Amino acid sequence: MNTNPLSDFMGSIDEMTIAKKTTLLFLIMVVGMFFIGSFAHMSINRIKNNFDILYTKRMLPTIRLENLKDIYTVNVLDTIRDIEKGLISAQEGKTVIALAQELIKIELQEYKNSLSIDESDWLIKLARSWGFMDDPMHKPFFKTREDDILISKIEQKIHTIDGILLKMFNYFETKQSQKAIDVLQNELYPSVYSINIDLTGLINLNLDSAKEGYARTEKVYDNTFEWIVVATIGTIAFAALLAIVLLQNIRLLHARLAKMVDAKTYELQQLNRNLELKVQHEVDQSRQKDQIMFRQSRLASMGEMIGNIAHQWRQPLNAIVLIIQSFQMKRLAGVELSDEFIDRQVKEGIALASLMSHTIDDFRNFFKPNKNEEHFSVKDTVEYSLKLVKAYYAKAGIDIFLNCTQDVQISGYPNEFSQVLMNLFSNAKDVLEERNIEKKYIEIIITKQANNAVISVIDNGGGISEEVQDRMFEPYFTTKHKSSGTGIGLYMSKQIIEKQMRGSIIGTNISYVFSNGKRYEKCAIITILVPLDKKEEK
Repeated sequence: MNTNPLSDFMGSIDEMTIAKKTTLLFLIMVVGMFFIGSFAHMSINRIKNNFDILYTKRMLPTIRLENLKDIYTVNVLDTIRDIEKGLISAQEGKTVIALAQELIKIELQEYKNSLSIDESDWLIKLARSWGFMDDPMHKPFFKTREDDILISKIEQKIHTIDGILLKMFNYFETKQSQKAIDVLQNELYPSVYSINIDLTGLINLNLDSAKEGYARTEKVYDNTFEWIVVATIGTIAFAALLAIVLLQNIRLLHARLAKMVDAKTYELQQLNRNLELKVQHEVDQSRQKDQIMFRQSRLASMGEMIGNIAHQWRQPLNAIVLIIQSFQMKRLAGVELSDEFIDRQVKEGIALASLMSHTIDDFRNFFKPNKNEEHFSVKDTVEYSLKLVKAYYAKAGIDIFLNCTQDVQISGYPNEFSQVLMNLFSNAKDVLEERNIEKKYIEIIITKQANNAVISVIDNGGGISEEVQDRMFEPYFTTKHKSSGTGIGLYMSKQIIEKQMRGSIIGTNISYVFSNGKRYEKCAIITILVPLDKKEEK
């Protein structure tokens, strides 16, 4: 089965993740730029080396060779001719020639050192350090076989000339001038001419090498430029191809994400619809539960009110029975029923009946809900609530005090507010009876704080425990027996104060001195804050 390597390569790229593709694209661009920069650096370095070769690495050695020629031509030959003509003595000529020999050694050594200078690029030097190329210190880049031959010949001839000079000056020192002149003419002049010829040949070789170096540098520059173009185009092409694949994958990914977002949006919309239905259902159930709890609270209050009605009706009914019996007793005693007696008894019976009727009206108004908000007096409402229960609580041995230094007006529902007060009184009464407190006190304080009316109900029942204080306003939470408590009184009180009266209610413990002067260290206090009526605020 034939496979296309390009197709396999593109397939492997297509299977990569977006992060890996992005990393690969970045690496390709970095590597491509690295090679492009390297080739550019090599090209520029080659151009620089071309000038170094022409003016430093080639021209300076040539100058050294020219200096050698000048030394032999001027310092040596001219000094020998002056000695031959008798212009200077042999001893003076020997001193000048000794200095010339030192200069010759220096120039020759400097020339040889200049041949070992490495002109390679940093990449070539790196390759040589890793052993991929030969070390130019052992095989100089500029040195050819012909260079070695000429340098060797020049060194031999320098040595020969030094020997001839030594022999010549020995003859001069031993007063053998003729032999010295013969050595000069027959041996020294030909040797100096010969070494000058070799130096000229070496100079020509250096110039030819400079031309070759220039041509080589030009070729390397051209090749490097071509490699830069090829590397740039290849890097751009490969990066563009990978970028196209990457963009295509991004488009596909975007399309998938768009579909996923649409699907999730649809699911979220469905969830919102279902949630709205569930919330509406829960709200309806909560309203129904609140209504049921409100009815239960009202029924519980109604049961307590019926006990109050029975207690308040008991004495008037007994009095009416006594009035009726008085007529029978007068008749049985044979006493004549006078008009004055009848009128007096009738008036007293009517007064008692009227009192019982007013009691019924009071309790009927208490259970009649307010449909609209009203502006009412807090003090009047508290007094009305106390009127309904005071006699019943007095029978239970509970003293109730009202402490109101300044009456305040609020807006809301007076009957519902009165029911809240009745719940607080009832809870305080139950605690006082349950804990068998010997002296039972309940005090109501009405004050004004900033823009709020503050109503506090305090009892000396021993305070509220910490666990009860955190949960006392929760629905169906009660510390009473199931037969005597439902746990909805304080919850409904909280609902009425917060939702209908836009206020707040809290419970805590304080140390308090009641109006009769009795002090108790731990008393329960329920505090109600209700916003003042706008007129009251002004």
